[in-house]
Amino acid sequence: MSFSQVRPQHGVYALGALCVGLGTAHLLTEGEGVGTVLEAFVICAVALLVVATGYELPDRPISLSGRWRAVRIAVTVAGSFALLALAIWLIWYLEGDQTKLGFLVAFATTLGSAVGIRGGLYAVEADERLSEAGDLTKLLTINQRVLRHNLRNDLSVALGNLDNIERRARDEETVADVRTARTHLQTLLETTDRTREIVSIWNTDRCETFRLRALLREQIAAVGSSHPDVPIATRFDGDSRVESHPALPMAFEEALRNAAEHTPTDAAVTVSLDTDEAGSAVVEVSDTGAGIPKFDIDAIESPEETPLVHTQGLGLWIIYWTVEMSEGTFELLENEPTGTTIRVTLPTVPED
Repeated sequence: MSFSQVRPQHGVYALGALCVGLGTAHLLTEGEGVGTVLEAFVICAVALLVVATGYELPDRPISLSGRWRAVRIAVTVAGSFALLALAIWLIWYLEGDQTKLGFLVAFATTLGSAVGIRGGLYAVEADERLSEAGDLTKLLTINQRVLRHNLRNDLSVALGNLDNIERRARDEETVADVRTARTHLQTLLETTDRTREIVSIWNTDRCETFRLRALLREQIAAVGSSHPDVPIATRFDGDSRVESHPALPMAFEEALRNAAEHTPTDAAVTVSLDTDEAGSAVVEVSDTGAGIPKFDIDAIESPEETPLVHTQGLGLWIIYWTVEMSEGTFELLENEPTGTTIRVTLPTVPED
């Protein structure tokens, strides 16, 4: 094997083999007896943990340089443990204790190798994740600036030019094409606005105090004015006081608009306010529509990235991040017999 083919796991294997060798040497040089056999067994057992870590190393989500760094940490810790064992033996020796030097150094080196490689991997992985989080923050900042200025301004210019084209158009086919283009551009403009709102929520770490009964009534009135054909029934038990993210009114408005847009005119949206056994405020917004599409639910509940195909999914993310930043919980439940229930649970604060 050439030097260019050497991988970090080979370094871990070599470290594990060294530890096995120390255990074997201890068995062969320290005399016979059950005690020596048990000592060698302990050393070799810990050494096998080092070897097993090397076998798992290629599957760890760490860069190649990070894996080499973990190997260097393991070697350093092993050497430090060996020197510490030697120092301890020297102290005992000067005090007249004839403790076996070979076992003490071999066990300390092996234990240091295991602690070093396992702890090194976790430390390196955490450091790389922290670096990725910093890069993500920079990317979100750039994205927010682009959405705030460039993209939104260009979309506004494009929509203005479409208005001019529509006024000058003479045939119905051109007018229909312009209206189709305008619809898609307005959807894209709405998407940029929603994305900016999500980034703004994520970047805000302050809290405000809200009275949920008054807040819900205010948002119900706002949504009811734009959806007068959809009745909104309320069931309030108490008047919880919460300290939450400033975007909480917008989150409840998103939940109410989503319910109103997916509820038939002959049925009502139901909004309830209650308190659970832990004393937290529980707000539920239920509709009787066809339910939220599965891909939107997957986008919220899945730990992996899934595509969002329309702005309804972005509205759910507005609710999710607002509740998350408020240290609450957000759930999407099936309503019986049909529809969806959005449940938001928020910690309450004591009265003044």
